[in-house]
Amino acid sequence: MRFKRWVPFSLFFGFVAGIIIANDLGRLSGIIGWVSSLPFGDKWVHFILIGTLAFLLNYALDGRMLKIGRLKILLGCSIIAVAITLEEFSQIWIPLRTFDLVDLAANYCGIGMSGLVWLRTNSV
Repeated sequence: MRFKRWVPFSLFFGFVAGIIIANDLGRLSGIIGWVSSLPFGDKWVHFILIGTLAFLLNYALDGRMLKIGRLKILLGCSIIAVAITLEEFSQIWIPLRTFDLVDLAANYCGIGMSGLVWLRTNSV
């Protein structure tokens, strides 16, 4: 039944990937404009979407941990952090996108919060 744990992550990953691709192609300008008009709207979207993605990957991986020396880190959070860092830096070379360190920070905050929620709600 491990397959069932991957369904939520896979569906949400497809949703987030679709948003990223549509935005790279300039297809979300109306929605992006509206979200950006809200106070910190863009940052909240980064925090919520990427945090949810990290939480769902931790769920799919059943809270597996990565050990680096004495430090133990949730594998799902680590994977999402690396992937989202690469995605944000890739925006440097995409004409319709803009690299933003504050977006990256919002992503990391969402990942960190999802890790804390996972650890708090699941005995590891």
